[in-house]
Amino acid sequence: MKTKNNLENTKVRSNLISIFLINTVVLFTLSLIGFIYLKSSSVESYFKENILVNVYLKNTTKEFENKQLIKFLNLNDDVKEITYLAKEDAAEIFSKEIGEEFVGFLGYNPLLDAISIQLYSNRIDIYSIENFIKNLNNFDFIEEVEYDKPLVDALNKNFEKIGLWILILSVVFFITSFILINNSIKISIYSKREIIKTMQLVGATRKFIRKPFIWLYVKISFLSSIVSILLLLILIAQLGNQIEDIDFFTNFNDLLILGCFIIIFGITTSFVSSFFITQRYLKLKFVR
Repeated sequence: MKTKNNLENTKVRSNLISIFLINTVVLFTLSLIGFIYLKSSSVESYFKENILVNVYLKNTTKEFENKQLIKFLNLNDDVKEITYLAKEDAAEIFSKEIGEEFVGFLGYNPLLDAISIQLYSNRIDIYSIENFIKNLNNFDFIEEVEYDKPLVDALNKNFEKIGLWILILSVVFFITSFILINNSIKISIYSKREIIKTMQLVGATRKFIRKPFIWLYVKISFLSSIVSILLLLILIAQLGNQIEDIDFFTNFNDLLILGCFIIIFGITTSFVSSFFITQRYLKLKFVR
């Protein structure tokens, strides 16, 4: 008798551990997809803001004209950062790259003073950049303005496609997560059908029978949610160490909202599933 009880307890424990692991994996994957969706805009911003608009100044440019242009750029809401590079410094950098002092060989410095402009990511599209360049045409001491137009076009098109696919994937896995958690609870409750039958036979009310089942699976989902969030944070920390240029913890509110969503989703799914599945068995005259 004791051996039989021990075997049943082992089966129950194994069943609950299986549900916990299934919920944890499902919720972790859902949280990971949610994180990717939230951070896709940050990754897009990172790549876009590394595209520079380079302004080259004529050799006849006076110092006050140079300062006037820099002041104009600093006051422009589209500009995130500017970097001024004098032609002497540019010549020194170029000489180190090619391994030869070309200014002495040519007898003059063919390079121009340059200002590299970093725009905000929401202004990185061909239309916005071209309008920005038009505003620079008022400065007649500017020799040339250039940027990587094909790269800008490619980034915008590709990130639009990526964003759409991430959204579709998020919706599909959201539905799949509900189905997986629901099925795991359904299998678990099915294995306890004899307990439900016994409780019905001794006159227990439906509410009394339902309550421990709902509370059990809600607790499991809550623990699974916490573990999945901790796993996500560990993964994010590791990514942050590997990719130093992107701060994955920049927007803490997004992570907080995602964590709350995972906990609420896990608890709600378990509550709804366990309620309706137990209700289904309770309505049967005989549980087989």
